[in-house]
Amino acid sequence: MPIEKRPKNPLPKNYKPPNSTPYKVRDGDNWWSVAKANNMPVWDLIVANYKTRNPAEVNWYLRENVGCVQSTRDGNNWTFTSRANPGIIHIPLRVIKTPPMTIPGNVPAKKSTLWAGLGKSHSGDLFVIGAHDLTAKIYNIGDDTSKVRNAWLNINGFKFGPGLGASIGAVFVIAHGYENAAQMNGVSGGWDFDLAIYTKLGDFLKGIKGLGKAVDTLDKFKKLRYLTENAIKNAGITKKGVYTLPIPFAGAGIHIWGGYKFGDVSVFSTGEGVP
Repeated sequence: MPIEKRPKNPLPKNYKPPNSTPYKVRDGDNWWSVAKANNMPVWDLIVANYKTRNPAEVNWYLRENVGCVQSTRDGNNWTFTSRANPGIIHIPLRVIKTPPMTIPGNVPAKKSTLWAGLGKSHSGDLFVIGAHDLTAKIYNIGDDTSKVRNAWLNINGFKFGPGLGASIGAVFVIAHGYENAAQMNGVSGGWDFDLAIYTKLGDFLKGIKGLGKAVDTLDKFKKLRYLTENAIKNAGITKKGVYTLPIPFAGAGIHIWGGYKFGDVSVFSTGEGVP
């Protein structure tokens, strides 16, 4: 009678090792012949099926799970035959590990398309039509702090809508959707947030006042990056364009306006670094 030992926590009869395929044993098969046919060490095959290296426990599985009915000539072990029911063992699939493919040279990182900075605006309104002029220095928000790209831009044009008064004040500028500053040349303005007394982001823009009149240190640049990312999120700015947001109470005079603004953007200087 084959030597058997019941495992402490036996695997269920329907256990299938991961990444394996079933094999129906037949007359003439044994562990060594099946392992050789699949180009693997014999104990790798056995352990994959039963998670044990104890021959007595393997014999228990061969009778209980494979359904072997014939023993070896010495009577110590079960052997494979076509009469075993269900007669199934599992062959683990070989996983070929290949080293990662490398491409010589440097793969350029995708450039950020978000810019922001501070500017100074002078605008005056008649009742229906007015003029506006803005100069600002903006920075690429996604650049590494050691190589921050910057650009000076000017927006000069007209705006339509009811207005009253005049103002000279600080303006927060966001340019969204441009990898390079030169791409902003000739861009026309759209619906403006230009309300010097109140804006949709009034509370947020008051935080911009902490930057002062210019972004002239790395700490201010990091704060600008944080505030810009929050402005994009809170205002839902997804469309490509150049946006101007007057900073509440940062100017002189009273300027209430609402309407459509247009004017060409001109980039007249580019550089690198803060400031």
